[in-house]
Amino acid sequence: MVAKTDPRVIGILAIIIGILMIIYPYLVGYLVGIFLIVYGILKFFE
Repeated sequence: MVAKTDPRVIGILAIIIGILMIIYPYLVGYLVGIFLIVYGILKFFE
């Protein structure tokens, strides 16, 4: 089965993961978190 995921769901997940990465910078870093937040916002309003 191929699941079709709504782009908004992916955007929301990207925002949540980005915020968590900013709260816990030792996981990956601030740059990845900021990138994911921006990407999530762009995908959400696309």
